[in-house]
Amino acid sequence: MTEHPSGAFARALVAALAERGVEDYVLSPGSRSGPLAHALAEAGAENPPLGAPRIRLHVRIDERSAAFLALGIARGRAAAGDPRPVAIVTTSGTAVGNLMPAVMEAHHSGVPLLLLTADRPTELRGVGANQTTDQVGLFGAFVRWGADVPAAALGDRPDRATALADRAVRAALGDRAREDLAAAGGPVHVNVAFREPLGADGGLWSDPPRLPTPTGGIPIVAPPEEPAPLPPVARGVVIAGDGAGDVARQVAEAHGWPLLAEPTSLARSGSHCVPDYVRLLESAHGRDLADRVHQVVVIGRPTLTRPVQALIARAPALVVARFGARWREAPPHAQAVLRDVPASWLWSASPDDADPGWLAEWRAAGGRVQVPEGWGPRVVAAAFAESLRDGVWGVVGSSGPVRSLDRLMPSAPAGAAPMLLANRGLAGIDGTVSTAAGIAFGSGHPVHALMGDVTFLHEAGGLLVGPREERPRLRIVVVNDGGGTIFGGLEHGGAPAENLERVFTTPHGADLASVCAGYRVPHRAVRSRDELVAALGEPVTALEVVEALVR
Repeated sequence: MTEHPSGAFARALVAALAERGVEDYVLSPGSRSGPLAHALAEAGAENPPLGAPRIRLHVRIDERSAAFLALGIARGRAAAGDPRPVAIVTTSGTAVGNLMPAVMEAHHSGVPLLLLTADRPTELRGVGANQTTDQVGLFGAFVRWGADVPAAALGDRPDRATALADRAVRAALGDRAREDLAAAGGPVHVNVAFREPLGADGGLWSDPPRLPTPTGGIPIVAPPEEPAPLPPVARGVVIAGDGAGDVARQVAEAHGWPLLAEPTSLARSGSHCVPDYVRLLESAHGRDLADRVHQVVVIGRPTLTRPVQALIARAPALVVARFGARWREAPPHAQAVLRDVPASWLWSASPDDADPGWLAEWRAAGGRVQVPEGWGPRVVAAAFAESLRDGVWGVVGSSGPVRSLDRLMPSAPAGAAPMLLANRGLAGIDGTVSTAAGIAFGSGHPVHALMGDVTFLHEAGGLLVGPREERPRLRIVVVNDGGGTIFGGLEHGGAPAENLERVFTTPHGADLASVCAGYRVPHRAVRSRDELVAALGEPVTALEVVEALVR
């Protein structure tokens, strides 16, 4: 067979990306992306051809689910201490548009994705060619960098794919030495035109050419000077939002301040943690404590409760760090907004300035969560929280479940908060099933995922795993209360019952067991806490669904 320019370029691009650490690829089928598909099929085979890199390939027929699977893999790798970009490969047309929800989440949460989208060559654009649209710049401000790559031709420079891969990977990972948004890790769009022939050509793999010097990627500048230590005030509070990390606990303990940690902060641990802080801040005593706060330190991005936002809004002094990928979008009255937590924040406060009764008062008022009796969504959340041990990671959907965990998850021993992840960049319910599956793949850990019935049905297609594909070690716990009941607790709850039901809670009447059967995914229904605990206590060996019927 004769080597085609499109096939040769696809192999060179995959080889160059793999050399730069991109090991995971999620592919949705299509014809225009055929050269990349053939290259990935070879590299992802059990016995790849001579010279081909070894990669992990996942194939999904729905591009929206595929994109969230890639996002989950990237999040799982990063949480496991091995951050790498993950590539998602699509054909042209509407396939590209289906990536947008995951791209938006990746943009706001700083997840490195490589969007490799196939396109028509120049001569087929703007002339009514089938499945052709304006893909260049489609993702706008949601990508860190983009390139429109002309179709390969005979005689192309051998380092063309290498330079492209080098620039794309460095842009996706970001540059932590810089303090602007463009330097934050996130999605990158590489739109590649392919000219026919698009089929397998049997071409050979070769090592990508070495670049003599770094190509025009992101310039590196000197890091900013170390910020000053936190003022040694007597009555401070540390709020740990999504992605804060254990450093939030360390800051609170260094200064003797209470720690209010959301469940996905990874900081809900230690002697300074106040696990029942939501109920406390909703009480008269809690509002009195909030009025006496001298300084609020926010680490991570808090998104779950209005009492916390009120505490931040009226803070007499406020400093913020790690506020998501778009860290500069912190509250405007903050005196300092930093991309990361400086070492100076861990310096111990002066003993003369500490108020030993301050922490004790918070702990006495909100130091223990109150787990409800009986059976219901919060009982399910409490049992789920207890299951996150012995190497089992957790994923939680937006809406009701994560807020239940915020009220019910106890404080763990210092530095031992459970690994609990969520898509809190935009806090949408999109792609939760596929994100959880990706986290299982990327982390190598078994995963328990908690989500509501509407969230589950919103992406039931994420259950579709082809017979040739690896299945994640994922147990999905679905709280089936018949619809989006969270709206009943918001201001919409005062609407006429028939209006609230039709346009907000949206009861679905779906038979989840039949949905799972259609995808050939094992399903079991539980109707009590004991049944749920027994189900969660079994080893996670494959993809399965546990439906908690709480109606």
